[in-house]
Amino acid sequence: MALLYPPTCVLCGAPGEAGRDLCAGCHADLPFIGAHCARCAQPFPTPAAPTLASARRADPLCGRCQQAPPPFARCTAAFRYEAPLSSLVVDIKFRAKLNLIRLLGALLADALSAERARADWQAPAAIVPVPLHPRRLRTRGYNQALELARVVGRRLAIPVDHRCCRRTRATQAQTELDERLRLTNIRDAFEVMGPVPRHLAILDDVVTTGATVSELAWMLTQAGCERVDVWALARTP
Repeated sequence: MALLYPPTCVLCGAPGEAGRDLCAGCHADLPFIGAHCARCAQPFPTPAAPTLASARRADPLCGRCQQAPPPFARCTAAFRYEAPLSSLVVDIKFRAKLNLIRLLGALLADALSAERARADWQAPAAIVPVPLHPRRLRTRGYNQALELARVVGRRLAIPVDHRCCRRTRATQAQTELDERLRLTNIRDAFEVMGPVPRHLAILDDVVTTGATVSELAWMLTQAGCERVDVWALARTP
């Protein structure tokens, strides 16, 4: 199959590397998250260009997490939500370019595999993709968080549970709102279905203010989950 359809970089058209549709040069140019808050993954300003190596080191807590810790234990994000990564996320989210799911899921799995070297790493019992409301799911035809979770789950040998919670309100798109309105918009938008294990990881494509994953994490902890982590492809600076 690779001979008939050789991997081709989705960003520049050059031959892909390591069986992926991404060349070595474009991979190096991706906005790896670099220095960030150890709790919520908020990127810190840094004068140096981030690299995969710098994305693996431990960082201090941001001021917000020191004053009001979020309801999840730790957020791990592979990239800052900046070009050219941001254009690929838009493609999978709004342009139905599902051929990019395997690549982006593999890139997130790379970041999570690096995290497993941490002394405090704990594998969750399952990955919970942020659910879409049925109305939006019918319109879009797929849930990009679920598709990314399936790739990550296969790579890390962790099951994906997309039935343990559901979205009960058709909320306004978070991208259309400021931070204050995002918090009220997403409140009580999820429902947990049945018992949950002690440790889960929420997976989303992009974490911006953290309102969505915080609300879902809070609902899961109220249902009995003792530790909730957040995994995201990208974090908005």
